[in-house]
Amino acid sequence: MRILIYRYIIIIGFYCYIYLYNEKTFQNSIRLELKKIMYFVYNSNYNFFKDCYNYIEDEQYSLTYEFDSDYTYRSSKLEDWEQYHTDLCIKFKKLINFIMLKIKTREFYNDQTYIPYMNYWLNYHVGQHKNSKFTAEEFYDIIEKRDPAFFAYNFKINAHNINESDLKDMNSLYELYNVHYEIMTMDPSITDGCITKANKCFSLYKNLILTCPPGVDKNFCKALLKFRDAYNTLKTETECLNKELSELPSYDQVISLSQELATDSQQTQDQVQSEGSEPISSVPTELPPEKNKMIGFAGSILGSSTVLFSIYLVKTF
Repeated sequence: MRILIYRYIIIIGFYCYIYLYNEKTFQNSIRLELKKIMYFVYNSNYNFFKDCYNYIEDEQYSLTYEFDSDYTYRSSKLEDWEQYHTDLCIKFKKLINFIMLKIKTREFYNDQTYIPYMNYWLNYHVGQHKNSKFTAEEFYDIIEKRDPAFFAYNFKINAHNINESDLKDMNSLYELYNVHYEIMTMDPSITDGCITKANKCFSLYKNLILTCPPGVDKNFCKALLKFRDAYNTLKTETECLNKELSELPSYDQVISLSQELATDSQQTQDQVQSEGSEPISSVPTELPPEKNKMIGFAGSILGSSTVLFSIYLVKTF
């Protein structure tokens, strides 16, 4: 990444040299190269996910803030602008205001992960409106031009569209962190609710970890492993999780347990067939406790019985 950024710096230096010959060409060229740099940075940067939990919490707090209604009318007359865009504009500016307040009080954000996060946040929410006529970059340009006073007081993010592949991966991580936040803020006495959220988190995670075998050097996989560490730490610190649920497994554990389930299922089929009975596709319901726990865990990985999945996750009520 650094090599590519250095390359762009050299290119920009070259354009500075030709500035003496054609100022307009220089300005257009600089603008193009800056867009290339921002495109690369925003599409390869997953580092902000390490603070994602905090940003989700910030958003919840920011929604309770009062907001100058005048801000909401400056784009409402625009063609193709819908109520969804107005609502999104309000949420976006509220969150920026809240983060700016924390920056000024030096409570957080020493490494400026809030800038790529807000760019992602905008890409995510613009993408949720399937009929939107605007991209994230276009949306940001509109609200920045129509409300320069707001962005003069707050920070700018140089919004850029994230490519479809990276945005899909980022959305998966964002969903995991949202479930993480819901578990963390849930009343621990609501056991069933905690287990339901944890089951959802586990199901999402195990499908994603299977795309990250050892040796795969993807930013998405690195961010996913950091989520696993955060979740497993949360488990030890939260009463509900600590009593009820297991840790998220590694890739090797997922594969190993999947293979064991397949072997056990095949042995069951062979045994039934040798006794002259019709083959069955389900595992026996009466199993030793340890075996039952292991099969329940692996069964969830293969998308089998929900009951087996819950047996692995729930230790003892």
